[in-house]
Amino acid sequence: MEKWRIIISGAKAPEDNMGIDYALWQSAFRGVAPPTLRFYQWNPSSVSFGYNQSAHRVINTEFCKAGNIPIVKRPTGGSAIFHDIELTYSFSGNFNGHPSFASPLGSYFAVCGGIIKGMKKVGASLEIRGFSEGKEPSFTARDCFSLSSRHDIVCNNRKVVGSAQRRNGAAFLQHGSILLDIRRDLWENIFLEETDFSKIVPLDEMLAEKISPEYLIQILSEGFEEAFGVVFEEGELTGDEIAASHGKWLSQ
Repeated sequence: MEKWRIIISGAKAPEDNMGIDYALWQSAFRGVAPPTLRFYQWNPSSVSFGYNQSAHRVINTEFCKAGNIPIVKRPTGGSAIFHDIELTYSFSGNFNGHPSFASPLGSYFAVCGGIIKGMKKVGASLEIRGFSEGKEPSFTARDCFSLSSRHDIVCNNRKVVGSAQRRNGAAFLQHGSILLDIRRDLWENIFLEETDFSKIVPLDEMLAEKISPEYLIQILSEGFEEAFGVVFEEGELTGDEIAASHGKWLSQ
């Protein structure tokens, strides 16, 4: 059975998280790394915004500055996310790494399939929404979880996972936020437009119990293995990936 790489990074600074995801994407582009699944968290809690967005259009930058909440640009698109009580995943692969990687939707749905299969192991019934409401993320001032796009991973039409993908000539990077819980007082002040909490359901609420990031990593890894028919082996960043990860992603 084919072996792919999994990296479990723990909690890192926001600029390191985005730099590492970018470096993994570049390794995939050069064809020097196997498809790579990565899990991580954020220290400190931070806000990210899409590559094509303006932070000042979506985020209360003064509130974030006063509260020492960093703001970071993502190498992918989409709208702003507050990374707080969550687990973040990323997946990077060369187009030649799997038949599904050749097309944007094929790769997106394949990665989402791994998440959905993993979540079934804790009794979470998730699906792709299948329809959209409103503007595309890059052209709206709403936060990511207040948007309703047809490709969201949802439970009863409420978003659980917010994801974004970006592709170049030979590889793609997809990463996303898996909500565990929400501190509403912060969400209500971080984004310029009011968050629509009726569209969101964190895992702790959906499952009526707390699930640890460590256990979530375990079941999601198993879901990805089932979805792709491979085995993941835990690995580390290469020296070249570490060097390539030192980008300037912070916006303040």
